[in-house]
Amino acid sequence: LSYTYGGSDTKAIDDINLDIRRGEVLGIVGESGCGKTTLISHMNAIIRPVEGDVIIHTKDGDLSCRNKKDTMKIRQNVGLVFQYPEYQLFEETVYKDIAYGLKKMNVGKDEQKAMIMEAASKVGLTERELGSSPFELSGGQKRRAAMAGVLVMRPGILVLDEPASGLDPKGRQEMF
Repeated sequence: LSYTYGGSDTKAIDDINLDIRRGEVLGIVGESGCGKTTLISHMNAIIRPVEGDVIIHTKDGDLSCRNKKDTMKIRQNVGLVFQYPEYQLFEETVYKDIAYGLKKMNVGKDEQKAMIMEAASKVGLTERELGSSPFELSGGQKRRAAMAGVLVMRPGILVLDEPASGLDPKGRQEMF
């Protein structure tokens, strides 16, 4: 996989080849600007490959990030939490933010509530925080809310862009 942003001669990622297997935990480390976010943005088809491809193996078959028809299924299978979670939050309450993907998938209200409460519990969000505006939360709480919004979809693959950024030591321990 290689990728060059428009208007640049420099490749953001160049000739990346990797396999990630079920159950593996992979850490991608490197300097700021080395292409980590560009790479993971390909993993859930936010960026489409120009050179190469990203294939996601699912129980329903192989999905290609080059194929626009596969985009929705890829995003259901690959959950992505960005480095700046506040960019993923937009609803009037944390609860509604977490529910957003479930509504798009036409999940019933009762099932939604159970799934939202389970995801919130996993990341340590309280009922009070669920009723709050995401914009009133601390940095760590925003990260938890964004994570819950991805976990609630129960993705087979979870991609975290700097998951511990903005968390104090206690928050890091609780998150992992």
